[in-house]
Amino acid sequence: MKNTFFKYLLFFGIAGMVVFSCVKKTSYSTVPVIEYKNFFPFTGDSADIQIKFTDGDGDIGVGETDSTRTFWVTYYYKDTVTQKYRAYTPCLSGCDTLRTGYIIKSPLNSYKGKPISGEVNVRLQQFRHSRKIKNVKYVIYLFDEAANKSNVITSPEIIVP
Repeated sequence: MKNTFFKYLLFFGIAGMVVFSCVKKTSYSTVPVIEYKNFFPFTGDSADIQIKFTDGDGDIGVGETDSTRTFWVTYYYKDTVTQKYRAYTPCLSGCDTLRTGYIIKSPLNSYKGKPISGEVNVRLQQFRHSRKIKNVKYVIYLFDEAANKSNVITSPEIIVP
């Protein structure tokens, strides 16, 4: 009876080691990869934009006291005359499009050096320049602490009230 018990124990122990040795650890590129997930407009002109991310070394975001902007958004609106999207420019000439930077706080330090994935919500304080604008898009990218720039994504057309 004892020998049978030990044979089963040995068999299941070896089988368990074989199964767990075949499981691969998650690995992501050390350059962040982002993907658009959702957009949540609020009363007024603020909204949350939700992005999925992966990063191979867990250095997304900045520390609690750091004010470095690492999340960048360029706002586009649909021109009602041409029916084409135009980047919003806050001045008439000689300036760049309105790229707004946001501060993304890093997750707990226990993630540093480890592959991570997750979602981040960023509050856009003014998601359009006029309430008459009903169709918007955003071009988004981010930097990690090692200054690796993520892929650049464009949100789908967002129709707001």
